[in-house]
Amino acid sequence: MSDFQIIGARGLIDDPRKAVERLQLLPEGSVLALNADLICGVEHLQSAVEHAFRSFDQLMSACNNITMECLLYASGERQISKAQEKMGIKAGTERVALVLFGPSTEDALSALNLVRDDSVLDASVEKALRFGVERKEIDALGPDRASDLVLERIAFVDILKR
Repeated sequence: MSDFQIIGARGLIDDPRKAVERLQLLPEGSVLALNADLICGVEHLQSAVEHAFRSFDQLMSACNNITMECLLYASGERQISKAQEKMGIKAGTERVALVLFGPSTEDALSALNLVRDDSVLDASVEKALRFGVERKEIDALGPDRASDLVLERIAFVDILKR
């Protein structure tokens, strides 16, 4: 499995298009920037990355690059447009999750004028609800298992892609 790093950060994204363009100019790889308000723990993104790499290894990827494939899994969606709408950074985003596929932490943070804060990745019931998990599901399993329901949706993307 290729190297990657997951970090959380704070700062204001005022122009998401320019932010993505700055990330694309970084040397030595790519960076996926997501709205951290929907990330239910580091495990959420670790699972998405692992599923994305596996889909490439098995020649089952829906996208032509690892960042977009990871976006699909992280969002629990099968369409890139829905995944971007759900998880992508938008004007006014203040908490950002970054998945680094090569570039250094310092370069990525500098490109977006962000400060590292991994606490923005912490899981919560509120994040699971924003992600699309239903309250009755959380009530059935208990609030401490809300992030497991998000991981379930990531795994379900393999079925949705078929």
